Amino acid sequence: MGKVAAVYNLMPQDTEVSMKDMAKRIPDIVPKGVKIVRLEEKPFAFGLMILEATFLMEDIAGITDDLEASLQKVEGVQTVEPVSVSLI
Repeated sequence: MGKVAAVYNLMPQDTEVSMKDMAKRIPDIVPKGVKIVRLEEKPFAFGLMILEATFLMEDIAGITDDLEASLQKVEGVQTVEPVSVSLI
């Protein structure tokens, strides 16, 4: 069984949302077996920042769907956009 690397952009609800606070909440909600590789704040547009999150997990059916659903529940997150999902 291989591993999957997945990168997501987490868009905040507005410019007042703290990226640091949003990042602190992620370890508590990721599904079992998902490792956080990197959480990085990046400029997006017009003063809006996004949180780019990189994860590593086993290639198990439905794991990325579970991860996306969990990320949607993070306080302050408006949308979760997959950037890349690849088998490594």
